[in-house]
Amino acid sequence: MLKTEPELYEVAGAQNNHLWLEVLEGPDQGLRVSVPVHSSEYTQETQDKVLDLEVGNVYKLTLVSDQESPPDWKIEDVHSERGRRIEKPA
Repeated sequence: MLKTEPELYEVAGAQNNHLWLEVLEGPDQGLRVSVPVHSSEYTQETQDKVLDLEVGNVYKLTLVSDQESPPDWKIEDVHSERGRRIEKPA
């Protein structure tokens, strides 16, 4: 299992049942990953938080994947308050 540290991600886009997240800091800065909007693996609390994410906003998230190659990322936790927008780092 793979798990990220809590990091800042911009919701860069949405397509069908997926959100595109862009890493904003650290060695993976600029990397984009796709995560599902709806997943049976999400708890109800996580599902509600994921549904609140908006394109163009920045959130502190932790991602997990049961697969290592290629990773199949899902959101494990949204660390920012529900509905709170975090400003992009300068």
